[in-house]
Amino acid sequence: MDSSILRKTRDLPSTTLNKPVAALAIVPLNKSLTVTARKAYNVMLHIAQREGDTGDSGFSAPLNAILRGFGVGNNISTDAKRYIDQMASTKIEWRPLSHGEQWQVNRAGQGTQQAVLPELEPELPEDELRIFHMLAEVRLYKKGGENWVTWFYPPTIKEQILGPHRWARLELEVIARLSTYTSVALYEICARYRDNPGGVTSRHPWQWWIPVLRGSEGSKQREWRKFKNEFVNPAIREINEVSDIEIELIEFKQGRAVSDVQFTVRKKPANALLKRPEPPDITNLLHAARLGIRDADAQALIDRHGEAAMAAGLAAMERYLGGATAKPIMNKAAYLKTILAGQPLTPLEPAPAQASTPMASTPRLTTDDDERQARALAAVRPEFEALGPAQQAEWVQRMRAHLVGRGGISPAIIRRLDAGQWQSPLVVAMMMRFYAEQTFGPNWVQRQAV
Repeated sequence: MDSSILRKTRDLPSTTLNKPVAALAIVPLNKSLTVTARKAYNVMLHIAQREGDTGDSGFSAPLNAILRGFGVGNNISTDAKRYIDQMASTKIEWRPLSHGEQWQVNRAGQGTQQAVLPELEPELPEDELRIFHMLAEVRLYKKGGENWVTWFYPPTIKEQILGPHRWARLELEVIARLSTYTSVALYEICARYRDNPGGVTSRHPWQWWIPVLRGSEGSKQREWRKFKNEFVNPAIREINEVSDIEIELIEFKQGRAVSDVQFTVRKKPANALLKRPEPPDITNLLHAARLGIRDADAQALIDRHGEAAMAAGLAAMERYLGGATAKPIMNKAAYLKTILAGQPLTPLEPAPAQASTPMASTPRLTTDDDERQARALAAVRPEFEALGPAQQAEWVQRMRAHLVGRGGISPAIIRRLDAGQWQSPLVVAMMMRFYAEQTFGPNWVQRQAV
C-alpha cells in the first residue's frame, strides 16, 4: 500500500473517516441492518484506517470503543454477540453512485494511482458485481479485565479501506448525532458531494434509493411517496439541523409520477464543535433487552422519542416491575410505548403521527420547556399525594371520564384507572398533568416554576 495514502489518513482530524465511495450505497441482502450496526461499523473502519495495514493480524480495539455500554461486568457472549454478529452475518452489495465509480480498485492489488504502461495495463472487468459479508471473522475476548474485539475484513473491503482511490470525507461525530438508518445512509452519500462543483448527488430512479436508504433489500418495495414522507423527509430535516451540510430533495417526473431522485448538497461554515468520534451508545438497548424487549422494538421507540425519554421510560418500567405488587406484563414493548407516550417529548424529536393517549396533542418542547415541565410535574405530585384517598379516587374518575370522552385511549390505561392505580408508570404523568391543568389552569407550569 502506498505510504502516502496511509499518511494522509493518519493526518486527518480524529473525527474524519475516509470512506470509499464504493462503500457508501450498500444494500444488505439477507437481513436488515440497524442504525447502531452501521454506526459501529463506521467506527471500526476508522480504527482500521488509523492502525494501517496489520497484515494477517486483523484489527483490535476495546469493545467500548466500538459500542458504548459494555462495562467490565457485561457478558460479552450474550450482550455483544448479537451486535457484532449482525455485521459478521450480513451479506451486502455495494452499489455504485455513478458508472465511473463502480470499482476504483488498485493496480496489482496496491490501491494506488501508479503510472502503468498502457501495453502492460491489465484489462479490468466491466459491470462487476461483488457480494460479501461486512466482516469475515470476529473474535470477542477479555484482556486485562476489559472486553476486546478483533475483527477481519473480506479482501475487497480491506483493500478499499486501506487504499481508497476515491472517498467521501465523513465526520463521525456528526454521524453519532443522527438517529435513524436513513439519516446516516443519506448523510454519507450526500457528504461525498459536498465539494462537487455542481452541488448535486448522482441521479437515480427512486427504486434505487429505497433499499439503499432503508438498509434492507426487501421482497416488496414501498411506494416512493410513502417512503419519502415516513423516512426521507425526517432524515433531511435531521441532517440539515445537526450535520455539517445542508441538503434538499429534487424529484424528476414523467407525467405525474416521480421517476428519478437526487439531492442538492451545500456545505455549512466550518464546525468548531467536532471532537473525537463517539461510538454509538447502546446502553438503552441493553437495558431494554434485560427487561425483555426486543432490539427492533427498543430501537423504534428510541427513534421516535429519543434516548433521554427512553432512559426515563425504562427506569419507570423497571421500578414498577421491582415493586411488591407488580403484576406480570404480557406485552412489554407495548407497555413501554404507552409510558413514553405519556411523557414530554425530548428536544429535536417530532411528535408521533398517531398516538393512543391524549398527550399526542402536546406541542414539541424546547430544552428549557422540557426541563421546566419536568420540574413542575415533580412539584405537583406531592400536592396530589397530600390529598385524602377519597379525593384522589375522585380525581382518577374525573380523568377517566375525560379520556373516554376524547376517545382513542389505551385499554391498559383504562384498566389502571379503574383499579385506582394512578401511581402506575402508564398513568402517573398524565394524572399529574390533568390535575395541574384542572386545578391551576393552563399556565400551571409557570405557576409551579415561581
